[in-house]
Amino acid sequence: MKPSQRMHGLVQHINAVAQQLGLDMLTVKKEYIFRTWVTISAPLTYAVFGVYWGFLEARRHWLEGIKSSIMLGGLVSGSAKLLTILLRHTPIRDLLHFIIKICEDYEQRGVDFIHALNFGIDRVYKIQRIIFVGYSITFLIMLLMPLVLLFYKGIRITVMPYEIPGLSIDSNIGYGLTYLQHTIPEVVGGIGFYLGDMLVLLALNQIQTFADIFQLKATALNDALERKEHSRYVCNVGEYKDFNIQALLMDLINWHQLFVDYCELVEKIYDNLIAAQVFAASVSIVICLCVSLNEFDLISAIFFLVSAYSMSVYCIVGTQIEFAYDQVYQTVSCLSWHELSCEQRKLYMMMLQRAQNMKIIVLLGITPLSLGTALQASELDFCFGNLLAKNNI
Repeated sequence: MKPSQRMHGLVQHINAVAQQLGLDMLTVKKEYIFRTWVTISAPLTYAVFGVYWGFLEARRHWLEGIKSSIMLGGLVSGSAKLLTILLRHTPIRDLLHFIIKICEDYEQRGVDFIHALNFGIDRVYKIQRIIFVGYSITFLIMLLMPLVLLFYKGIRITVMPYEIPGLSIDSNIGYGLTYLQHTIPEVVGGIGFYLGDMLVLLALNQIQTFADIFQLKATALNDALERKEHSRYVCNVGEYKDFNIQALLMDLINWHQLFVDYCELVEKIYDNLIAAQVFAASVSIVICLCVSLNEFDLISAIFFLVSAYSMSVYCIVGTQIEFAYDQVYQTVSCLSWHELSCEQRKLYMMMLQRAQNMKIIVLLGITPLSLGTALQASELDFCFGNLLAKNNI
């Protein structure tokens, strides 16, 4: 399959997932259907019942109140993803079409570009499998474990960390209705988490693909510059060969400008979503650690894995993007610029200056999106959770 066909299939898969939630990402006009309102009601339902139940439990004991707020981080990140998709539907749709168009244009430019495009698509598919398997296993466990404990041990636990006022889980009808109500936000949340992560990580991974394409263009220009240098030893006096350097240089500069604009556009669209995802996951890890260090709780243990894994994926991709920026800068620095003319060197210096001052993705203007941030956050989470558990705050 051509890279454009593979990318089109990936985008169609993401859109099919979005349609399950009533969120068609490729339609020109955004429509609110019944499934859209069900999706919107999921975080609202948890916010109302979860906060009310957490307040009641906190009055009884501080640990019970914290247990009721285990999924608060999921509420924040899920709401951020939903609001981003609803409020920035048009730029997200245009971004998806732009990614497909790039694949269609550059798959016609030779085997090297096809290989770079396919390598980038393979990278997205690997992340997609990791995300899909991770969310599927964890959310299925959270849905099935209450039923397993009920049938085999007679223990009644809820899927979400709250109970509905007026429905007692000690009665069969009350427990059944509570389980059904919890299933809706759980399923919607699982699909929504997967959808939001795929949209963000697809856009972020294209930065690495664009960096690979930039390196191919730079290699072509560098080869032309080297041929120009070698031609001086064999050409007659006064003979001049251009080697199409001006066209190759302008093509490289235009692509670098597109690369910079794309990075800024992705950050503009997904900045709040990425920040909410990482910080919400960090808060969830603190809460889950605090609960787990006091007593074993199945929901907190599972959601701890979900939060840690989600934060790690984002931060690892952020580190790879920093490597892509370094790759672009090193590629520009290694050009045989001394073979350029005076006017061409001025253009080259402008591109070099932009490559030296690439705007990295920063979470709320505080810390960069990188693996180092994830490690620092994990260390702080463990220390803070341990402090809470030891002092029974």
